[in-house]
Amino acid sequence: MTDPVSEWILKASQLKDPLAEVADKAENLPVKISWLLLGCALQQGIKLAELQNFLLELQKNINDVAELPAPAEDLILNAISKCELKDWNLAPQVAGIIWSVGRFARIRKNRLDLWAKNHSPSDIWRECSEIFYMGRTSALRPKILNFLHRLKIFSQMGAGALPPLPSSAGARRWLIQTKVYDPEENPKEKLRTVNSIYKELFPKKPAFACHALQFFAEPLKGNAYFCQKIFPCNACPIAEYCRWGASIST
Repeated sequence: MTDPVSEWILKASQLKDPLAEVADKAENLPVKISWLLLGCALQQGIKLAELQNFLLELQKNINDVAELPAPAEDLILNAISKCELKDWNLAPQVAGIIWSVGRFARIRKNRLDLWAKNHSPSDIWRECSEIFYMGRTSALRPKILNFLHRLKIFSQMGAGALPPLPSSAGARRWLIQTKVYDPEENPKEKLRTVNSIYKELFPKKPAFACHALQFFAEPLKGNAYFCQKIFPCNACPIAEYCRWGASIST
């Protein structure tokens, strides 16, 4: 008999990553990677669905983040307004982040695919810190961790070990619901804890657990959640771990 948590993770792991799904709409591989990098750089203080919608709104007017002339600030601010993200804590920095990602790609001759193939994960991790608001002040640089593990969807990297799997809001919700979360842990300890949970939940492929848990009780719109795409709440094998589904079902 399949363990219910493993059953949920296996099915959830088949969902497309929302940021990779947006990036995949770009016309060629280097541009796809630029959009992926931008999405990861912007993933702060925002729900996955909101970020996905914002990137899709940008794509209506921007084909390539690295194109010159750079996207006008008014265009970016209009997209923020249209997506109702004026209260997003990163909103004042979004234009600068977009311009910074574009410059990063241009410096690398607009061939981030070749750059990725010719650089080890540790080199990529270090170079991405050049980007505005990409985590230069953070020892762990969680946005870069997210980028590295999503990059595997599109491109090979140079030889070298990948860093630990990233955490996510969904993973933190899981830790809280299973009473594993310790707010007193420092960021490095929290990352170690969440990686141990990934291995515990899906030993053969911890990355599946990492990918799946980002959808755990992750809001879509209104009372809808990403994980309802996997199972309806009344049939969910992990319902006992979820207080959100219980409130919807009653």
